[in-house]
Amino acid sequence: MKEDGETRELLLEKAKKEFLEKGYMKSSLRRICSEAGVTTGALYFFFKDKEDLFGALVDGFIAQLSGLLNQHFEEENALLSQQSEYAHSEGDHDRFAELLVRHLYDNYDAVILLVKKSQGSRYENFPDRITELLEKRYLFFMAEYAQGHGLPVPEAFFVHFIVHTAVDSMVQLLLNEKDVERAVAIQKRLLEFVVAGSVRLILSREQPPG
Repeated sequence: MKEDGETRELLLEKAKKEFLEKGYMKSSLRRICSEAGVTTGALYFFFKDKEDLFGALVDGFIAQLSGLLNQHFEEENALLSQQSEYAHSEGDHDRFAELLVRHLYDNYDAVILLVKKSQGSRYENFPDRITELLEKRYLFFMAEYAQGHGLPVPEAFFVHFIVHTAVDSMVQLLLNEKDVERAVAIQKRLLEFVVAGSVRLILSREQPPG
């Protein structure tokens, strides 16, 4: 008889394989249990349902990602008190880009589950949720920076476009670049582009017609 911890880990291992191969909607709890050599009753001892099982594979990653983003937001917020330095913090952005990419690649299976295999679960549209979170934070940062320089606040549409482009670029990078070191280098350049574009937008006094 397997120990409870061993059974749970075996179920997670087989579930990850099933979800990665077939996606959330087409995955079968019966098949997962068969692969693990346990009954469905054993699975329900550990997990409420299929979505709970899927969550056990991605929730830890999501919590860690949230912590990483919140730490970055706090650092950005601190820079707002030093307005002249905010547009020149390339080193900080480089460090964040590297931390972010390495975290994503260290949890690559969880990322793929969320980005490509979560349709039909509460986790679907995960990139859109990240975009919404980032958009709210950067709307605040860009407004504070613009006001600190006596400049017009950029329209929300432009912030949405910049953030959406940044998230889409990250997803494409993850799906198409397997080499972590190359991904780090690319993401640093992408983030530099996003930061430079954001600052350029803020510093431009010309606003589109209303």
